[in-house]
Order: sequence, then structure tokens, then C-alpha cells
Amino acid sequence: MSIVSRSLAALVALSLFPAVALAHSDAGVFKGGAAGAGPALGHEHAINGAAALPRELYPASIGVDPRKVVNVAVRVNARVVGLRNLYLGKRVRQGEVLGELESAELETVQRTYIATFANREAIKQISMTAEEKLMQGRMGLRWRGMSDRDIRQLEATGEPVRRIAVTAPVSGYLIAINAANKQILNAGVQAGQFTATGTTFASIAKPDAFVIEASVPAVRAARLRKGQQARVFIQHWGREPAVVSAVVQEVYGVVNPVTQRQQVRLKPGRLPPGVRLAGSLPAMVRFEGEAHGH
Repeated sequence: MSIVSRSLAALVALSLFPAVALAHSDAGVFKGGAAGAGPALGHEHAINGAAALPRELYPASIGVDPRKVVNVAVRVNARVVGLRNLYLGKRVRQGEVLGELESAELETVQRTYIATFANREAIKQISMTAEEKLMQGRMGLRWRGMSDRDIRQLEATGEPVRRIAVTAPVSGYLIAINAANKQILNAGVQAGQFTATGTTFASIAKPDAFVIEASVPAVRAARLRKGQQARVFIQHWGREPAVVSAVVQEVYGVVNPVTQRQQVRLKPGRLPPGVRLAGSLPAMVRFEGEAHGH
């Protein structure tokens, strides 16, 4: 399998399986409304039986707040085995196994710990730091990716754990995958016990990492307020536009002198089941409570 790796800059959209679907397909909803033009105008549609698709829509993009992205790091030289069914946009749970590693380097570290653990009583007779050495050894194993369960197995059997699971440190969405089966991962140069550079196995965006930025004419942006409700319409290839609710988080003060528009940042609400990341998809925003003509 080829390596799948995408930059955050390219991941600027969500693909939603519509929780609320439009009555019929209408690509015209997404025509017009370019970043430098006025809002796109589309005729109203019924959503769940109610005429709700707005006339005034503003172009938007969906991105990821890098402060809420967690990297899954591998800190030993290892070979990837048993990679799970990973794909960009997949929702993962904290503790979920993403793949497994085999590492000769880690086996050597495990054997050193086994020797210390097996002779701990004898070491106690000649040293006051026996327990401290064991604690330090366990810390080193955990830092290199072994779980407490792995360490208990190591202590019980006296044999190195051959395969080490790589697990998701947080719940969220995969936005980068930098590993493939049989790939060799290089953790970099280790200058101290816990200072290896490490390599990124995958990147996970927390559920609240996604932000929406709409391009709104300055005269309308001036009427918006923090916390104001909005609806985001996202076109997914060949499917009906999906709808997700959002609230205004911030209206940026800078007005583009050419387009006379301002950027408005919105925070999406609870996302419907089946959320997936994809490439750049067209999105439009309508602010609730905003008057529009017919």
C-alpha cells in the first residue's frame, strides 16, 4: 500500500453524509458566490418538508485548528506490520489500535529490563536504588510505545513482546497517515534516554478542531454578532448538499480593500454521523435571522 500523507493546508473541508438532505439535487446552489463576488443566489428548496434553503449564501472554507491536532509518534526504529483499515477522515476512538510495530531495538531494551526485573531481589541486597531502576525501566518502555498490559506480559513471561500496538492517544479524525505495511520507520537520533526525535505515524484532529471561515460583505458582517446561529451547506461529489449547524465565533476586523469583504469564523455544532474529511469541497453559509429579499 502506498504511503498516504496530506498536509493540513489541503484538508480544508468535511464530507458529511447528509443528516438533513435537500429535496432534490441543485448544483445551482453553489454557482456564483466566488470569493470576490456577491453572495450566491439560489431558489428555495424544501428540507424535511419545509422551505428552508436560503437565498443569501456566502462562500466558505472548512479548516483545521493546528492547536487541536495530536500527532501519533513512534520513538523507536521499527517496521510497520498489521496496519489497520486507515483512511483520511476516519473517526477513531481513544485507545483504538491503528497498527502494530516490530522493533529489534525495542526487543533489546525489553531484554535489559527483563534481566533487571528477574534479579530485582538480588539487586535490592546490594543497592538502594533497585525499585528506582525498575521504575525508570518501565518509564522507558512506556515512552517507546509499550502499554502497561505489554509490560505486565513481559514481566510474567520473561520474553520480549514481539508486536507493539500503536493506539490513538485521543478521539478524533485522521487527517494524515504516514505509514504503510512493511514500511521501516526511523525514529531519528537519540541524544538521551527520552529525547529521540521520533517520527509521526498519523495525525488526529480532535472533534472540536474544525473551523469554518466565511467571506462576507463588510456591510453584512457589521450586523453579525458572536453566538449568532448559522447553517453550512457542503456539496459532496454527486450527492445532495449536506447541512451542519454552526455559530459565529469571531468577525475579523480587517476589510479586504478590493472585495470589501470580511472573514467570519464559525464553530460547527454537533456533527451528524458519518462525518469524513475529504479534499477541498465547496461550502456556503447562511446566517440565521438575516433578512433577505424574494
